[in-house]
Amino acid sequence: MTDLFNNIKYWLWEVTKILGLVVAVAILVAILFGPNAPFLGGILGNVEGVVAALGSEGLGVIIALLIILSVWNSRSS
Repeated sequence: MTDLFNNIKYWLWEVTKILGLVVAVAILVAILFGPNAPFLGGILGNVEGVVAALGSEGLGVIIALLIILSVWNSRSS
C-alpha cells in the first residue's frame, strides 16, 4: 500500500513540475508576442488577477517563500 502512495506522489510531483514549466513558457510567450498570441496569450490576464487578489503583501510573501524553498532545496541536494 505504501508503494502505491509513493507512486502516486511521484507522478503527481512530475505532473506538477511539467505544468509549472508550461505556465512559465506561456508567460514568456505572452510577454514576447503580446496578449493575442494563440493558445497562450490569455495567461497574463489570469496571472494579473491572481496578483491583484493577493495584493503587494501577499506577493512579497510568495516571493520570500520561493527564495527560502530554493535555498533549502539547493542545500539538501
